[in-house]
Amino acid sequence: MKTVLIIDDDPRIVSALEVRLRADGYTTFATGDASTGFSRALELRPDLILLDISLPAGDGLSLAQKLRQRPETRATPIIFVTAHLDPELRERTMEVGAAGLFEKPYDGEELMAVIGHALGETGMFRRRIAQFVRGAEESTAVEPAVTPPPAEAFPPLKRILIIEDDAKIAMALALRLKTAGYETTLAHDALAGVNLALRMNPDLVLLDVSLPAGDGFQVAERMRALQAAPSPIIFLTASQRPGLRQRAQELGAGFFEKPYEHEALLAAVEQRIGA
Repeated sequence: MKTVLIIDDDPRIVSALEVRLRADGYTTFATGDASTGFSRALELRPDLILLDISLPAGDGLSLAQKLRQRPETRATPIIFVTAHLDPELRERTMEVGAAGLFEKPYDGEELMAVIGHALGETGMFRRRIAQFVRGAEESTAVEPAVTPPPAEAFPPLKRILIIEDDAKIAMALALRLKTAGYETTLAHDALAGVNLALRMNPDLVLLDVSLPAGDGFQVAERMRALQAAPSPIIFLTASQRPGLRQRAQELGAGFFEKPYEHEALLAAVEQRIGA
């Protein structure tokens, strides 16, 4: 059973998070200040930390930096939650390797989806994203469960990371690519996208230009700087700003304007990485 440490000084938020997390089968621990949060994190070595930015006895960013310096918690996923977003906050959370950043009040289903994804629970992540889409739009069909063949029976699937903040578009892309024989992973903002790209080294990234936590070109530049072998990129955008296509070409990336022809996009994907 995965454990989640909640570090937040608002008891109402802590209580609500614990109820939701326990209902999904997680074990939870909670503390209300930075000093105790640091010692509890080292003691418990949780699978994930939910961390408020504004805390008694310190702040969440400083605490995250301290945790990254300790071998016990260096690789622990951290998701920040905060009521105070300044223009530089997302970049600062990206620098400490955060798995996500949510502004209070946040959507509970979206938060649970990101928690599941940060913990490697891709099935739960997909279910949560589907629930999130259904809550915002009409109901969508859920694919029946299928028993997969042995992993050794086929070569590994090519992996595509979709960085797109529109959940409906992201899920539609994921379903099309899955049908075409690719493995897909979703990220909902620039911060999560960069972290996933560095962690999984995907064979291709489909990257929206306009994203929460930064734009797609910032994501691409950070990938180029930090990946040993940068993943190929295809940009997707509804923006009509001049110069976007040229910037994409300068990065050696593909470029599609929304709405795009799905068959043309699939052809571009296959051209870059194969089936």
